[in-house]
Amino acid sequence: MKFIYVLEDDERIQKDLFDTLKSIDPKLHIRFFLNLSEFHEWLKTALTAGPLALAPGGRKHKDDTSEDVSPAATHELRLVIAKNEFLGIQNMGLIKRARDFFMRKKMCSEQEPTALILTAFDSPDFNIALAEERIINNVIFKPFDKLILKQHLEYALTGHHPVTSTTVASMNISSTIEMLKEVSLNSISEIGFTTMNNHEIKIGAMTKYYSDSFTSGNIKSVLAYCKSCKPVSDKDFLCEFHFFGADNKQVSQVRRNILQDKAHQTTELLNTHGRQTRILILDEDAALCLEVKNFFTDKFKNAEVFQYSLLGQLLSDLSDKDTVHRQQLPETFDMVFANYEIFDIEKKKRWEQIQQYLTDRAAKHGVQLQNFPDLYLVSKRKLSFEVMKDLSEWVKEIYFTPLDKSYILKKTLCLNPHLLNKEATTLGSVKDSGALKVANPVQITQISEAGLVLKYYRAISIGAFREFILWRPEELDTPEIIGTVNFNEPNKSGEGYLNHFVFFGMKDYYLKHLRKWLLEAYIKTKDKE
Repeated sequence: MKFIYVLEDDERIQKDLFDTLKSIDPKLHIRFFLNLSEFHEWLKTALTAGPLALAPGGRKHKDDTSEDVSPAATHELRLVIAKNEFLGIQNMGLIKRARDFFMRKKMCSEQEPTALILTAFDSPDFNIALAEERIINNVIFKPFDKLILKQHLEYALTGHHPVTSTTVASMNISSTIEMLKEVSLNSISEIGFTTMNNHEIKIGAMTKYYSDSFTSGNIKSVLAYCKSCKPVSDKDFLCEFHFFGADNKQVSQVRRNILQDKAHQTTELLNTHGRQTRILILDEDAALCLEVKNFFTDKFKNAEVFQYSLLGQLLSDLSDKDTVHRQQLPETFDMVFANYEIFDIEKKKRWEQIQQYLTDRAAKHGVQLQNFPDLYLVSKRKLSFEVMKDLSEWVKEIYFTPLDKSYILKKTLCLNPHLLNKEATTLGSVKDSGALKVANPVQITQISEAGLVLKYYRAISIGAFREFILWRPEELDTPEIIGTVNFNEPNKSGEGYLNHFVFFGMKDYYLKHLRKWLLEAYIKTKDKE
């Protein structure tokens, strides 16, 4: 027989739990303890009686009409539900000792140990770090969402098995969400940041990062790529990252925060050894084209700038065709600055077309082109992270109008040491140990209001917790949802594993966000059909 022990003194909560548990399985035997002292006294009895102490332990609910059962050595304590004030983080030592005690006294098996669920009111004082304690199956917030309560109680009662939703609706879906991992932020500068890592990071690796240090307007994330990775010990690496496609307001806010910090440091940027650098500017907006050209001619003494407003004229000149507006061009270029609109439709195909013209031109002049020039894009409109991530595979950087010339200057100097600036400038930075989380895109195959199934290259250990972001445009209001691994299995339809996560500590606010995301994901799925 399965017993459920409930440590709860609120009659209304007792009633909700009793009714929900009985709806799951009428054969469950539910016993209540009104305070921690009663539970302590029962533990003393169980010390000698073991499973025989389960039947007489606690008290029945007033609505419980089931017959009394006689003590038996086969009785099992399947689940303990306790209010946070009774068995919360402050009593973690007792919780650990109690579960070890249950296994030692044969009230549960090592394969299916007694599950523990805490109930709590959502308050700033509640410590969600309980998720790190793998002996706690979940935290359910009061007042209860009845369907979520029933689903999570079902998960706790069935043990480590596949996450199949029987109470809340589940959606089979192939979708990408973000799984977060906390990293150690070391410093932040006007153009990027540094981190300390316990493993080497590949140069050029592009990832999305979340931090309050990046907060501006309604965003707190940036795309950034690894610029350098240097070992500082056998196990630690200092990695430098540069922002990619950073929002102008975000850049300004980061700069402001740094310069207002009295402890900030400055590094002089003055390139002294270089060579002639040929820069091609391609922009149908004549005013913007001239603005970029003047920026390079004003700031750098070894920049030779070529300006085009029409792609057709550029391709014609690269082919040395005799036209009215022909310009004499060099054999190749070092940098290309172009308006994003030119690449918006065909994207990479357009760049490959220009690259082919550059290759043909070099060959025509008896030169074997070693490297293509770096491509920088200027956009008049915001671009999604997905678009920018795709562009990052073949674009060096994306800037937005109105141009932040201070930011562009400092990025250009750091990325192009052969460009000689006419006047020295400074790069501000500050030590920052704030929270920084890297967002790894992961694939899910199923999701409900109670959990998800994650397709991953390896099996994640049972009880491990991860944080997920189900991204929506209101980024500052997007919660970091915690999930714990309840089960894992080989992916029968492909490589890797299916990791079944149960959502942990789902507040009402989180549920509302999740429901909006599910609705939008459903609509997107239908649009593709």
